[in-house]
Amino acid sequence: MKEILEPLKEYQGYQRTFDESVEKTFEDLVKKSKIDVEQNRETVRKYNDADNEYKKEKKKLQRLKGWKSFLIFLCIAGGIATVIGALMIYGGLSMGEISLPGIITTVAGPIVLIVSILVITLVLNKKIKALKESVKVLKQNADLILAEAWKQMAPLNRLFTSDITNNLVNSLDTIVQLDRYYSILHEVYLHKYYKFPYFSSNDSSTINMVVGTITGNPFVITREIETEMGVKTYEGSMVVTWTETRRDSEGRTTTVTHSQTLIATVTKPCPYYDTETFLVYCNESAPRLNFSRKPQAKGNDEKQIARMVKRGEKKLSKIAEDDVKHGDGSFVAMSDTEFDVLFGAFDRDNETEFRLMFTPLAQRNTIDLVKNSPYGDDFYFVKQGKLNTIYSHHGDTWDMLTGRNISSYSVDIAKEMFTNYNCGFFKNLYFMLAPLLNVPLYQQYKPNDMDIDLSSETNIAAREAEMVVNILPERFVAAENSATQVISKVKFISSIGAVDNIMIYAYSYSATLRTDFIPRVAGNGRTYMVPVNWDEYNPLVKTTEALIFDCNGLSSEKYSELIDLLKHYDNVVGEADSSIAECSGVILVIPDDNVKQELIDKVNVILSTREKVKSNLTDKEKFAEVIERMLNGNKD
Repeated sequence: MKEILEPLKEYQGYQRTFDESVEKTFEDLVKKSKIDVEQNRETVRKYNDADNEYKKEKKKLQRLKGWKSFLIFLCIAGGIATVIGALMIYGGLSMGEISLPGIITTVAGPIVLIVSILVITLVLNKKIKALKESVKVLKQNADLILAEAWKQMAPLNRLFTSDITNNLVNSLDTIVQLDRYYSILHEVYLHKYYKFPYFSSNDSSTINMVVGTITGNPFVITREIETEMGVKTYEGSMVVTWTETRRDSEGRTTTVTHSQTLIATVTKPCPYYDTETFLVYCNESAPRLNFSRKPQAKGNDEKQIARMVKRGEKKLSKIAEDDVKHGDGSFVAMSDTEFDVLFGAFDRDNETEFRLMFTPLAQRNTIDLVKNSPYGDDFYFVKQGKLNTIYSHHGDTWDMLTGRNISSYSVDIAKEMFTNYNCGFFKNLYFMLAPLLNVPLYQQYKPNDMDIDLSSETNIAAREAEMVVNILPERFVAAENSATQVISKVKFISSIGAVDNIMIYAYSYSATLRTDFIPRVAGNGRTYMVPVNWDEYNPLVKTTEALIFDCNGLSSEKYSELIDLLKHYDNVVGEADSSIAECSGVILVIPDDNVKQELIDKVNVILSTREKVKSNLTDKEKFAEVIERMLNGNKD
């Protein structure tokens, strides 16, 4: 497998190769599906024409309905004008006068009324009725053509699996290799050897994960939804008026009316939600070194960076002086001060291992990335012994997994979706890993053999289970009165063969409208109670029992049989979505209590036909036996 010794310089070559591979893979999928591309394009063209014709007619219909609404308004206005005109005439006659405006209004009102009614009944209603029929027929015609296009694309849509992107990355044959998903093997291995937590924190929930290795050393890229209780300021207002009596210069009494808007605010607790994407990489090199860095360079202007480096040199001297006076005197600035300033790991605690890690090549790579990355200097880097954590701003906008669910009625649209997602995925992945790839030591250091017990009670890792739960529509897990987003956590109940029985805990808040009255003094010296409406957030939790299992390794026939089985037992009726969720071959379903055991037994029968699926976690032969046991549901 090829090392990536100069990541930024080598990026364009890898991206070009990857893009070509994406294009070829799509062509291969089209050939394998045996769809008629030109026939589909012709069908899509017919659909677009039919859809455009439908939209034109619908627009005409809406325009005519608008005219009808306007004429109905004129009818009402004409009737009201007739009544008002008659009253004006009557009032004038009672005073012995002739009301010309009343006569004009009385004459014009009925004319407008009658003409409007005639236009509506004799013209518009007929046209609207005819257009409604036309629109209905055009919509049915467009839908029939669209259904035909979907039917033509069905064989290709079935071939878009979640493994394709990983295989494309792995086919580059570099030291970066992706795994199918975050398996129980990852969970146990990372926790027992690197102390990576089984679960995300109590105030967060995993919503996406990409896992893999660099030269056999595991990394996990995870996106989590997080919540914290903060405060929110609410504002209310009240308009008050009062009168004052004054005398002018001539002694006359005048009354003046004053108006004032009183503003009041209250600050109350409020939950806030945010997502964060970060990378955790496990490597045993420089195990006693700890440091942190944050973005240093703003923009890529050479003169601006040069000025920043010059100022940073003074900062390095000050840090060294302070370390001699108040520390252990171990801090020594690097000979390449540009790297030291731009990387900014001023809190490093082991100079020997820091220099071992950041060789001259690693320093040049890092400077190059900070100055010339397409995303700018946007990454944070924290090393805590064997754990390395990377956070970058561009990672938060990365479509990590959802773009793999490609399905379209058009071969050309499908190609655009397939290309955009996969090429974007590689670029985001590459630059998320770039700070690590800058360090040759991290590519050269292979994990040591370890004697670790990798057995587990469960079949599915807790973080993976959280992620699949978060694919479900929230209505399946959230409390009835929930007014906020949901933080989902899972707890293992039991394992029956290859199926895990878990409990989902969905945490959220209800919102109750409250009103506080805040005293405010107006300009007249009086105190008024200004109402301020605010939301009172109260915590909610709902528990939902679910089943989760790995269906990787099933034949296409057995997979279809499994999905049909789950749909048969799905107790959701008449809804667009269902209580079944899947990601990378891991399936979760919320069963009815009455059929849960029956469903578990039938799922286990189907899963017993799985072929053995290899993991890319490491190249160690000793993991093979463990993987086989886990995939077969045997944890002895």
